[in-house]
Amino acid sequence: MGARRPARALRLCIALHHRLYSNIRPARLYHWWRMQIMDLIRLRVSRGFSVDSIGPNEGRVLFDGTAAFVSGALALAFCRAYAPTSVSRRDLLLPIVLPVLLIVFNALLGIYTRLRLAFARTKALTLCASVLLSAVTAGLAFGTWSLVVLWAMLATGPIVLARLLLSLHTGRHRTLANIAIKSRGPVLIIGGAGYIGSHTVDLLLKRGQSVRVLDRLMYGDGSLAEFRGHPRFCLIQGDVTDIAKLSAAMRDCSAVVHLAGLVGDPSCAVSPEFTRHANIIATRMAREVAESMGVHRFVFASSCSVYGLSDTEVGEADALNPVSLYAHTKVDSERELLSSVRDEFFVTVLRFATVFGHSPRPRFDLVANLFAAQAMTEGLITVVGPNQWRPFIHVRDLARAIVIVLTADPRLVQSQIFNVGDKRLNMTILQLAERVRDCAAKYRQAELSVTEDPQDRRSYAVSFRKIRATLGFEAATLLDEGIQEMVEHFRADHYNHYRSPEYSNVAMTTKALASFQDPAEMAHLYAPLNID
Repeated sequence: MGARRPARALRLCIALHHRLYSNIRPARLYHWWRMQIMDLIRLRVSRGFSVDSIGPNEGRVLFDGTAAFVSGALALAFCRAYAPTSVSRRDLLLPIVLPVLLIVFNALLGIYTRLRLAFARTKALTLCASVLLSAVTAGLAFGTWSLVVLWAMLATGPIVLARLLLSLHTGRHRTLANIAIKSRGPVLIIGGAGYIGSHTVDLLLKRGQSVRVLDRLMYGDGSLAEFRGHPRFCLIQGDVTDIAKLSAAMRDCSAVVHLAGLVGDPSCAVSPEFTRHANIIATRMAREVAESMGVHRFVFASSCSVYGLSDTEVGEADALNPVSLYAHTKVDSERELLSSVRDEFFVTVLRFATVFGHSPRPRFDLVANLFAAQAMTEGLITVVGPNQWRPFIHVRDLARAIVIVLTADPRLVQSQIFNVGDKRLNMTILQLAERVRDCAAKYRQAELSVTEDPQDRRSYAVSFRKIRATLGFEAATLLDEGIQEMVEHFRADHYNHYRSPEYSNVAMTTKALASFQDPAEMAHLYAPLNID
């Protein structure tokens, strides 16, 4: 009879899990759990194991496990002292088994996920149910009901009381999840005058959202010209590390989208010091100001360049392999943002695929755009590193992904990393060049000049299953359509020569570096606020 008890307990756990998730397909549920566990392990390892690195959820798990273990040890000691005949050698495992069961049932019932921001009464009842389920499961498996019942009595008090005490100051207010879902203020787009930002501004305004842009306008404000005078649009010129401008821009905002920084290996190589200032220090300041001013949603633009070199398709939970300063700054910024994130601060990291396509602020340092420019102006596409793999995505689709994250249930995207792209756009550089040549052939014949590049070791194909399964995102503009649009703009003479400094991130970075090295400018950026 005793041998059957563990099997009965296992069947009970399986039945409960099926009951909770009966509306989810098994394959999709498996992939969801796998992604969650791998993400958790990767983030845990990347943050280190100091006390300061413990996140809120990890603190809950440690507290619940410790309380359950101590309660189990006390119950076992009491039973051995006053009823030694009722305790078998196998029962010595209960102080270890019971904490594991409690944490598992807490996770299944949503204590560490969807109920983190629920009212105290809901959490208390759920925790009581979790303790009861753990006790019943252990009782069926071990048969020592007196010990298990005593454990349940000892464990329920501290586990439930801790949640009630922590919820005293917010008990009368709406849950922070609802506050974050309801966009009561404008969305601040840091770097909103840029290549991706201008499209994001357009989409948000069309949705009826108020938008505020903070941008140093390295490339001018022409990309935002059509929004001037719009009643729901505001432009603030300034650097993100200018604390006064950043604080003014973030006041009363409902969300922050951080798109600013130096982009691409050549521009980042101009000055490593300036790159760290623009890509890491700026991100740290934006997060700290957002948290201090009560902004609950923060979306950060990272890059699939963090994968660097991989022979297999890589996903969010796979190891990172940055091979450039640009990629290293993105990895460091991700860690800055995801380290010890509070429950009420909803951070989402978007790792963008290699972007292409037309934008009000054109760029021709992007490989697909560069190939289109070479085909239409010179009739010769220079292919360097033909066998290197890249994922591609149209700039409008990146803007769509940002809007989807901003409007998603915050509990789905909190502390999550998403690769943003579409598997249909994974291809080699040579395949890209051939597709561009074919798109341009209607107006101009172009030849390919192919050479290897031993210096650029990047090659990676990326998985986008997570963003598709979680948020339903897929590319709306595929490669041929996006390239054809650029070809038409070239035919209509909407661009200057693609080698013009206005399209060069390197030229503009060099210009910005002169201001960065000016002592007066640095003193202004980091000066304390004047409070009247």
